[in-house]
Amino acid sequence: MNDSNKAKECLQRIVDLFKTGDIPKALAVATIPPQTDIPSVKWSVGNRVLQFLADTSDARGFRQWQKAARTVKKGAKAFCILGPNSKVIQETNDNGQETEKVIVTGFHAIPVFRAEDTDGEPLPYEPASPPPLVDVAEQFGLSVSYQTFASKYYGYYQGDSKRIVLATHSAQVFFHELAHAAHHRIEGNLKGGQVPSQEIIAELTAATLAQMYCPEANLGFSYEYVKSYAEKSKKSIDRACLAVINTVGKVLDEILKTRLLVKEEVA
Repeated sequence: MNDSNKAKECLQRIVDLFKTGDIPKALAVATIPPQTDIPSVKWSVGNRVLQFLADTSDARGFRQWQKAARTVKKGAKAFCILGPNSKVIQETNDNGQETEKVIVTGFHAIPVFRAEDTDGEPLPYEPASPPPLVDVAEQFGLSVSYQTFASKYYGYYQGDSKRIVLATHSAQVFFHELAHAAHHRIEGNLKGGQVPSQEIIAELTAATLAQMYCPEANLGFSYEYVKSYAEKSKKSIDRACLAVINTVGKVLDEILKTRLLVKEEVA
């Protein structure tokens, strides 16, 4: 049985399970906790906001990255945080004793680079090995990076910047974002925001790929996820799944076709 037929069989089995509700209890997704050894943990609130706006959870100066055995990618652009300009002044207290006081006289810009714009040794929050099908993402022209959990999302796909960002090592979350990317390739620009049909397509695809590549995966999370978006679209879970099953098949074909292409190139 080829991968495409195996995928269709897995997908139908999942839809049948969702229809009957015969799904084990959902398990929580393990997110990547904040790393206390990241330099930006000690930054001011203002500088951490600048880091957030740069869409990263880890930024460092050029030499700091060298110390971490990583190099800044050619052509990468820095963003700036603010460092204080200070000087020491002499003051005389009420007892006539002279004391030193440090005052801030202004600020200067400090260029820093995002972790996503560096290569080298693995960072403490990256997985020991990449998830299955990461080569498909690379064939799609996407970068895959990891951040500590700093929002309500376990991961996201950005079509404009061609990247997938993950806040968990869960392969199933990666499959979900890869599905969004494949859906984008098939149908062009997707609608912004959490569109129920798009989310159901992505999660059904992820559940199917998880059954193929990570048999130990628990479908409970997928069931609850799809159910929540089915309710938003005012449909039963089985009707919501059946409404998009053809598109899910196309998304799976796009991913598995690309996977086969990669394997042939390597061979």
